Amino acid sequence: RSREPQPDQRISPTEAMGARWVLAWGLCAVCLGRVKDDGLIRDAEAYWIIDPSDQTCLTELGTFGACDDDALFMYLQRDASWVARLLGGGGIRRSLTMVLEPVQKKACLSTRSAYGRTILGGGDCANVKQAQSWEMLHSTARRYTTKQNEDAVASVALTTNRKKSCVVRDSSLWSRTARLARALAGEENAQKERVPRGALANTVSVLSCEKRGHTPLELTASNVANSGFLFQAADGVNCYDGVRFRACSDEDRTLRWGIGIRFNRAGRPETSLFKFYNQSACLVELRNDDVGLGSCSSAASRLWGVTRGRLCRSGDCVTTGKCLARSAYDSAGKLHKCAMNIFEHLTLTLDSDGSDALAQALKEAAAREEQAKLEAEAEARRIERRAAQNTRTSYSSQL
Repeated sequence: RSREPQPDQRISPTEAMGARWVLAWGLCAVCLGRVKDDGLIRDAEAYWIIDPSDQTCLTELGTFGACDDDALFMYLQRDASWVARLLGGGGIRRSLTMVLEPVQKKACLSTRSAYGRTILGGGDCANVKQAQSWEMLHSTARRYTTKQNEDAVASVALTTNRKKSCVVRDSSLWSRTARLARALAGEENAQKERVPRGALANTVSVLSCEKRGHTPLELTASNVANSGFLFQAADGVNCYDGVRFRACSDEDRTLRWGIGIRFNRAGRPETSLFKFYNQSACLVELRNDDVGLGSCSSAASRLWGVTRGRLCRSGDCVTTGKCLARSAYDSAGKLHKCAMNIFEHLTLTLDSDGSDALAQALKEAAAREEQAKLEAEAEARRIERRAAQNTRTSYSSQL
């Protein structure tokens, strides 16, 4: 499959407006999740938002980078307050919440002003205008003639401001190739426009959908909602089960975790970690810095997060909060102040890894090509044998 992008990677405004954009209701039903009796959203899927031109992911910094744990988002909806509904602010709002982000005021993808333009970054989920107005619209536009990522569940345009503003990757607007293509397409002053300050190869801008179009992005599911994940230690052998570290096993159901999120009254997310096959049991902080399993409705089950491989509670996992460490005596989990730099490095082991999406697609394509090649060779040998047999039969009949 060809992976060469077209000269102009940006979808033109005409194509954007002409494309049949519809709200991805099927997608929303899968990824928005449902609120349980304890207020916890347990079944929301976590997605990588991938730019198919180079297979990089939208990250918590609002830029495109590695498809790792820091690039996972949940597309969540919550009801607006009765005051907002009374003032005509709408009844439903949607946020792109960063998975296991420990800092509440940086836990949602938000718009902000910088360098005289609107960019993205981690922001406060309580901000209605900047963090609660995201709409994922199905996009029929394509940069390629063939599908690039076989794991993608949808191709979307990421919009905000009541679908009037779209996320556009800066390189698709300001690269030399893109500007030349725009000039050849008859766009006035395309070559004379100055590149905005701060516009880099991996940055994005939030621009008018009508004037600048959108960048089509692909959603790849991590399968967290379907099969959970493991907390794997740095030794690659042991996993955390909520009480202690023990041997990892894909078949051991008790090692699998799920991610639950509830929004508090201020509109900020509080993350809980529940046992995937026993969803009433959550990881909780106990007395004397012990950790264990308890009720998901408990206040001690909230405010968990992961950053730089550190699992922590009530902090940023670096200078504040308590980080999980492993006891030398019985491998039990213990909490220590993160500022002491004592922690057990953990990796989220997922069934689907966004960073391997391209490699996996290439691997599968290569396997199919190899299988087709083997079948073609086998068919060629069969044809050759039949031809040789027919030749011998014809020769014998002539004798």
